[in-house]
Amino acid sequence: MKIKFQFFLALKLICFVCSSGYAAQLPYPFKILPQPQKVDLLNGKGLKPGNLVSILLKGDSKLPVIGTLLSQLPVGKSAGKGTVALILNKTIASLPSEEGYILAITRDRIEITAKGEAGLFYGCQSLEQLLEDARDNNIPLPSCSITDFPALSYRAVHFDVKHHLDHMNYYYESIDRLARYKINAIVFEFEDKLRYQLQPLVGAPQSISLDEMSALTKYARERYIEITPLVQGLGHATFILKHEQYAGLRELPWNHWAFCPLNEGTYQVLFDLYRDAIKATPGSKYLHIGGDEIGNIGLCPRCKPTADKEGMMSLNLYWLKRVCEFAKENNRIPIFWDDMPLQHAGLYKTTWSDEVTAAEATEAWKKGIATLDSLQQDFPKNCVYMRWNYSMARQPGNILALDWYRQHKLQAMVATATNAEGGMLFQADERNKGAASSGIVSIRSFIQMAAEKNISGMLCTAWDDKSPHMENYWRGFIAAAEYSWSPNGRSLEGFDEAWLQREFGLSLPGYTTLNEQLRAGSLLWYEALYKKGSLFDDENALQSMKQVEHWLPPSEGQENKQFDYTSKLIELPDKKSPGLWSEKYSDKLSRAESALKNYPELSQKLEDLQNNSRRNKYYWKLAGSLYKFQTETPRLLIALKHYDSKDLAEHNAGIAEVKKALIASHLAWTELEEVYTQTRFIANPANYLPDRYFHLASQREDLTWMIQAQELYERMIVNNLQ
Repeated sequence: MKIKFQFFLALKLICFVCSSGYAAQLPYPFKILPQPQKVDLLNGKGLKPGNLVSILLKGDSKLPVIGTLLSQLPVGKSAGKGTVALILNKTIASLPSEEGYILAITRDRIEITAKGEAGLFYGCQSLEQLLEDARDNNIPLPSCSITDFPALSYRAVHFDVKHHLDHMNYYYESIDRLARYKINAIVFEFEDKLRYQLQPLVGAPQSISLDEMSALTKYARERYIEITPLVQGLGHATFILKHEQYAGLRELPWNHWAFCPLNEGTYQVLFDLYRDAIKATPGSKYLHIGGDEIGNIGLCPRCKPTADKEGMMSLNLYWLKRVCEFAKENNRIPIFWDDMPLQHAGLYKTTWSDEVTAAEATEAWKKGIATLDSLQQDFPKNCVYMRWNYSMARQPGNILALDWYRQHKLQAMVATATNAEGGMLFQADERNKGAASSGIVSIRSFIQMAAEKNISGMLCTAWDDKSPHMENYWRGFIAAAEYSWSPNGRSLEGFDEAWLQREFGLSLPGYTTLNEQLRAGSLLWYEALYKKGSLFDDENALQSMKQVEHWLPPSEGQENKQFDYTSKLIELPDKKSPGLWSEKYSDKLSRAESALKNYPELSQKLEDLQNNSRRNKYYWKLAGSLYKFQTETPRLLIALKHYDSKDLAEHNAGIAEVKKALIASHLAWTELEEVYTQTRFIANPANYLPDRYFHLASQREDLTWMIQAQELYERMIVNNLQ
């Protein structure tokens, strides 16, 4: 058996060499994620992990935080066989970055050499991954020399907690997980989930204390991750302005979205929030000040004269100047979403719309660049302008914007996105769809452009608008880690192989097919109860999304407005006209039947993946619970089809099936809630002041914002079907 396994490995290695280039890759089955910059395979049999006996420190270095396998080794005092030597050499010339390292494995020892302590840490992370592969496959480590360093120096992901909080232990575990993939920053968007001391009214009852966040920041820094606080400023201020105490700071008295930029009280409040955010993240370099999508300014009596005379851009820049001055005084570098200056110059559409041709973009920039140039002296020089684009980011206007920043010596970073669909959807595989939206194709594309233009920073955003479970974001996070370290490394297929191996210890050649099957069922759940719009139909896709997203609560005096929402839902079968409902919704019913047919096989696959994963079984448990719950809706549709039958026996059986389907749905929802509670708080406390606006996840104080359509439809069934 052992001989057969070794022959299999040798055959795989020969195939790999022929197809991929021997000198550039580790032998099968070893994978380091992110992809190392350079791998040289050496002669020799390799090193058995069981022969390692100690860790040795050389140079003026301390022992970095190390992983589970390396931490089992004691720290020794002398070199010899079986040692892992960590060597700090600040004069080494072959590494361009203090985050770089050289990892050398021979038949009897290992050396990790770096010019900075971060490099030693990352070298240990790579070695830990190789040790996992050696253990999982019961084979020696390969004799090799790896020279590795990042392409981008600021490699960040986004924790957005505006609509939810996860358990603190999940954040700690996430930091360990991010460090494993050499992510070195988290932009933590607090909104009201930080327990502000200077403006205590803003912090939600269940928010994280400054001390808790400070401790998390220290823990992250020990793993070479900086937590960058994000507190929204001029716009996106509903979490502040919803409180009547701050009503006088609103640009419009009835609108919670934006502060008045010329009201000095605005800065008193914002600067207090910034001070607490800085206190909660001691030692961090940056302060993200938000600044995107600022509508509804230039309208109040204080601002309108300035807007009429100098334009709304002057109000934005006044606010930006004030907060950048504050950041400088507090030893932070501000990061600013850059859309509003481009918007006011008439250029923003050219940066994101694929419908704008190169000629149209060039013409727009000929006109708009004069506006930008006339204001560029007012753009704070100590600010980072974050060019966000959640598509392939190859639009001519997007490229021209990055070039404009460079020409005017303004620092820019790029922001891409993971799983912008959010909610309960499994993420689309853009390789099959032309890659127009966020996901790993777009992440790779924009980061590659950033590297081409020598841009040093990247943020992978993860918006909480529809508040998906954090696990929905991780594939994108890890893709951002992969390509910001090594932009031209693995193919997309190669990335998925490495992701599955590193995250779960699995090989799953059919992953793309499995994901698309799960996504098909998820899309059916998402749109099944709505009359119009299909995410399979591009013409109606936007309308379909809006039907689900805009569930705003009734205004005062319109308490029965909620019954208007039922007009968006498919009607129930009419007992007086049996068969018509089934004919009208034959497409939905056909998809429902297909979903139920696929359910046994797919649910078993998810169960097998959970059982067979060496790591992160929770991911597959969550996926299985989501899939089970989502399949209950097609089960209900088929029960209603039977209820709609002209045959009396089938009709009566349909009534029983409908009741059974409703019970099954409730049980599946309860199970899903229980799975969520393992990592997340699923409800706001009773004394939480609701923050209602168009985000789907802001509509309820618990997870039931996900199932508003089901609740309404089930109410229709209970009230009307006998």
